[in-house]
Amino acid sequence: MLRLIIILLGLLCLPVRAQGEMLWHHNGELNRAGQTLTQLLLPEESAFAALSVAEKDRWLTREWRQILNRRQRFSQLPLSTEWGLAGFESAWSAGKLDDYMARQVPDYPGYQKLKRHYHILAGSRSYTRLPPGPEVRPGERDRAIPALRQRLAELGYRLPEPRGRADALDRPLSEALTRVQRAHGLQDKGWLNNETRAVLDRSPAAARDEIRQNLRRWLLLPPIATERYVLVNIPAYRLTLYHGRQPDLSMKVIVGRPDWPTPELATYIKALKVNPDWTPTDNIVREELLPAQRRDSGYLARHGFSALVSQDGSWVKMSLAELDWSRGSGVRLVQAPGPGNALGRLKFEMPNRFDVYLHDTPDKTLFGEAGRALSHGCIRLAEPERLAESLGWRLPEHQQTRILPASGELPVYLVYFTTWVNDEDRLVFSPDIYRKNGDV
Repeated sequence: MLRLIIILLGLLCLPVRAQGEMLWHHNGELNRAGQTLTQLLLPEESAFAALSVAEKDRWLTREWRQILNRRQRFSQLPLSTEWGLAGFESAWSAGKLDDYMARQVPDYPGYQKLKRHYHILAGSRSYTRLPPGPEVRPGERDRAIPALRQRLAELGYRLPEPRGRADALDRPLSEALTRVQRAHGLQDKGWLNNETRAVLDRSPAAARDEIRQNLRRWLLLPPIATERYVLVNIPAYRLTLYHGRQPDLSMKVIVGRPDWPTPELATYIKALKVNPDWTPTDNIVREELLPAQRRDSGYLARHGFSALVSQDGSWVKMSLAELDWSRGSGVRLVQAPGPGNALGRLKFEMPNRFDVYLHDTPDKTLFGEAGRALSHGCIRLAEPERLAESLGWRLPEHQQTRILPASGELPVYLVYFTTWVNDEDRLVFSPDIYRKNGDV
């Protein structure tokens, strides 16, 4: 019902057209702008074909307006006229939709590679399914193993013929499974388990549907306008610094928990804060820090916190010993810089309404986990010093807090791509940690 209301409101906001005028069709066929838009939106073929020409035209307009609205929410900075609703309205009014739509095609290599795999899968109507069964470890036998060999071959993995029994999970097959698991962010033990079965059992039709959703997410990113930019893929738990069209640096990250998700957004790095203090949000104070203090009266002091309380519209410093811990609000806690500070030694400042940022962490052990949706929404970096140095900062040796401005506005994109193409030109799928697929 909500989606229907949004669609109807969108249609009401459309400029008035002349009777029978269509934006994307001419003489019953898609015009050049319509062809470009159709390739961007990738409607489901059979459902789209069942619509009348007028219905197709209205559908294309409605869906494109939704993309433009999502761009507005995605960008934490003012959108360029070209990239927002005003650019569409202007091109529409001037009769220049052909050129306008041609400029909307993403120029990112990742988009182009993913689009190519989408079309390749159109010719894949069948695939080998793995029969259900128990976990299979290296050296063990199972009826699923012959099907597993065939499925990996379909996916482009080259395997030698088995030297022993064909139903045994031998060493080459286990090594191939390890590569699959590592690429998809799974525990890379080389065993056949339920998580690996789910990845391998994705049908070509299901893969195309997920690719279609992810290709639409690429439409939110502005054109490549700077030599360098940072892209954080949330479901992949990975940050990549791009130089031109090539990756320059890549590292593991920790992202927000499913109940505290990292938002999708576009912003820029404006400064580096060295030896930062940390002021946790009201939610963190209320839901985690105050309960911890009530259980253990020395918790906050041991972790370097001081307290401020709200009095008559201002914040007043108060001793931890004097604080009323039964208060559920009106308390602000600040953690001093130091080895135990939750932000570690480095914090990358980024303007955005969600108050999320990139930062160091004192606990590096969690980067060894396959699933790293563990934070309160901010991005914890495995190697923050490498990123800072790659961006031109020379880190001071002293322990005082300093803010080092950026030499320019480096774009940062926090994106939600559950499928992409890796360096071996293979499709990779990651878990839909926030259950967003299906909402695009």
